[in-house]
Amino acid sequence: MKTQVKAAGTTRTTTPAPPDDLAVATPLGTRAVPSHLSMVEPLPGLPGRAGYDLQALDDLGVLFAIRSDPSDGPQIRLFLVSPHVFFPSYSPTIPVDALGERTDDQVLFVVVHPADVEGEVPTANLLAPLVVDAVTGHAAQVVLEGDHPLRAPVG
Repeated sequence: MKTQVKAAGTTRTTTPAPPDDLAVATPLGTRAVPSHLSMVEPLPGLPGRAGYDLQALDDLGVLFAIRSDPSDGPQIRLFLVSPHVFFPSYSPTIPVDALGERTDDQVLFVVVHPADVEGEVPTANLLAPLVVDAVTGHAAQVVLEGDHPLRAPVG
């Protein structure tokens, strides 16, 4: 079943995610993204880990976790959010070759650091978003040019 989504003066047709894909909220509507991500380069500070499983943590397509493949060593888990929900004006310029290939099917996530102390809010890394090719599942964390916060309060 296809649906029409209108946002920012454009109309985009969306379809439900295939069984192995996850629905991700984007500024232009819901996009299907593969549930397995293959890093084109290891995440900074996490060498030797090339594959991650993406898991939805809500039904809205906003909150996710990625877990490294256990065969790559001790399992790592990071929390991600679809940034436009919490930061509507966040629309960074992503290098066209960020994934090693040109693609128009990019979806952005930002890594969220949970609050360490009760009463504090989680923060999001807007300086280095995770860029994912929604067709292939290739992913890369890109450090942006410009003034983007490393720990922007979420909420």
